[in-house]
Amino acid sequence: MKRRHFLKAGAGATGGLWLAATMFPEVGESTIASPPSGGRFSAYLEITPSGEIFITCPQAEMGQGIHDGLPKILAEDLEARWGDVTVRLAGGDDAYINPLTRRHRTASSESTMIYYALLREAGATARDMLRIAAASRWGVPLEHCVARASRIEHAPSHRSLSFGALADEAARVPLPLAAAPVLKDVAQFTLIGTATPRKDTPAKVDGSAVFGIDVQLPGMVHAALRRSPAVSARVLAFDRDAALALPGVIDAFVIPDGIAIVATSTWLAQRAAQTIDVSFDDTASAEVDTPGMRARMRAALTEDARAIVGRPGRGQPSYDKEATQRALAKADRTFEWDYEVPFVAHAALEPPCATVVVRANDVEAWVPTQQQDRVRDVMSQVTGIPRARCTLHATLIGGSFGRKWEVDYVRQAVQIAHEVAKRRPGTPVKLTWTREQDFRHDRFRPAHLVRTRVGVDAQGRIHAMHSRTTGVSLWRYQNRPPIPGAADLFVVSGLISDTYRIAHKYVDYVETPEPIPVGTWRAVSHSMNGFFAESAIDDVAVATRRDPLELRLELCAEDPRAVAVLRKVAELTDWRRRLPKGHGRGLSLALAYNAYCAEVVEVVVKDRRVEISRIVAVFDCGLVIDPRNVEAQVEGGIIWGLSAAIDGEIRFAKGGAVEDNFHTAPILRLPQTPRIDVHLLRTAHPCGGAGEASVPGVAPALASAIQMASGTRPRRLPLISAGFSFA
Repeated sequence: MKRRHFLKAGAGATGGLWLAATMFPEVGESTIASPPSGGRFSAYLEITPSGEIFITCPQAEMGQGIHDGLPKILAEDLEARWGDVTVRLAGGDDAYINPLTRRHRTASSESTMIYYALLREAGATARDMLRIAAASRWGVPLEHCVARASRIEHAPSHRSLSFGALADEAARVPLPLAAAPVLKDVAQFTLIGTATPRKDTPAKVDGSAVFGIDVQLPGMVHAALRRSPAVSARVLAFDRDAALALPGVIDAFVIPDGIAIVATSTWLAQRAAQTIDVSFDDTASAEVDTPGMRARMRAALTEDARAIVGRPGRGQPSYDKEATQRALAKADRTFEWDYEVPFVAHAALEPPCATVVVRANDVEAWVPTQQQDRVRDVMSQVTGIPRARCTLHATLIGGSFGRKWEVDYVRQAVQIAHEVAKRRPGTPVKLTWTREQDFRHDRFRPAHLVRTRVGVDAQGRIHAMHSRTTGVSLWRYQNRPPIPGAADLFVVSGLISDTYRIAHKYVDYVETPEPIPVGTWRAVSHSMNGFFAESAIDDVAVATRRDPLELRLELCAEDPRAVAVLRKVAELTDWRRRLPKGHGRGLSLALAYNAYCAEVVEVVVKDRRVEISRIVAVFDCGLVIDPRNVEAQVEGGIIWGLSAAIDGEIRFAKGGAVEDNFHTAPILRLPQTPRIDVHLLRTAHPCGGAGEASVPGVAPALASAIQMASGTRPRRLPLISAGFSFA
């Protein structure tokens, strides 16, 4: 029995698992690019004669709630009833390229920021097209026609027409309109800023939602990979005839990453892949082991000649290395601390998977991906078929945290389908990785080691700060061209917070190359640099006997949003309250993706056993689309950061990852998760990101709380490596 059949039967639902036509936009690239007609107002909006309002969400839905968030923005200025709206997922189509990024991608917590203005204008334009159509039909002045609750009303005559009744002729109204559409005032919002039940929840509950792993197509075959456990290897030889003799196996061949086994089911393909004899050349990974890499990073911290100075954030003054070094030399007191984070896996619940059909003149794929545009590039590159004839259906994503940003698994699926098509043209092929392959061949968040030097004056005020980081380059593994004379932007961003006003400061980077593939993990550099930067601030507070809150308020006094979240979290946690022996409280401030997050973690420590009492977060991401969804994202980010802080580590030995599943690289379960209180500051600032800014602050706040309670500050993650256990 299929997993989805089981879930649907358990929920009392009926029906098969074939992809529903309504799962994807029903038009191809050339149709979307043509003038609107027949109820289609744009790539984002279609209204049927029956009054159904289909809004296409251009961004990938991976649990972050953008499936509802972006359509709600369009529906607000359209004046549509939310109950009339059905949300579609966008396939890969250049019509959805964002004019700000020139990409069709989901990344950097930017979805709401980059589509907010575009979708509001799309909704307002369609609203006015409907008004024009109604005014023309009735022969009345346009200004007398008002849109309200999916209808156009003419108050003087008490007439009204549904959007559906007007859709066909309204979609044909010539563009651009005579006057630019007027956007609603924020005070008039009825959808934006309001919590509504998520439209994707019922389908996820009853099993009808289609994730990448659920795709079923007629005549489909299934593929699995046999790969070396090493992070880098090549196939030397395998017995193809023996593989073909195994139950269910249809084909077996070499692709660049290993052996592809094609069979009649995923189970038989994976069983065969585990059974066959393969010889690999793993020499490129021979020196990949955790103790050796840590030793190389520690040595690199002293290599001044290789250190490249980073660049501050936009709008910040340039770093002055020489002035900072002079200030450190003249400081009344100086301190130096080392901090460390390990390699971490993405550990998404849905492992990498993709379904591909290669035909004589076109390619079609169903993929859970964050990069719709790059997936189509890969389809064309592998097959040689023009990109315009490469069709992508983007499915729901069963968790990503940055993993589905990569296209390695897509390339493998296309390579396998292309080879299968030589003997069985037009056969759909679904590749599914095993859980162990996902952990061993992830694009890991890199391990980094940081040394921070701080100079303070007689009053304990920070006068100068220098932080140096070393580890694998994220920039290089993203195949980005190097920036002459500048350090890896991914690695150094936020290493010293731009919101803290420190007279003399700079950051630099010494690259420590390793053959381990790395990638973007939730919050990217902020996820590790938040730990480094905020830990240093708390170490200064302890060393100078200053209150961590007052020190931060002093450093960010010129940033009202930072001050506001700090003061609010202090109020909610009664920061001045004295704590009993063995109790601790830690504070952090994170600024990431145009959002501010202040967190307080409260703990009780006894004999190095830690119990987290609660975590309080105050979050300001500017204009909020759906408050409950933002709260959920803040909670999710905290849990993700907490999981990594407590026991998140991928170690390496003999060239490969040691941890290979959830039992060896756990994430927090519900019974282990502490109470989390989220307070949103509803401000008038432009939209910021919600899914990542709560990740960076939880680890340093937890470490500071442990220090207060136990007298020992852990400066290396995960915290269990310092000998702590957690209740």
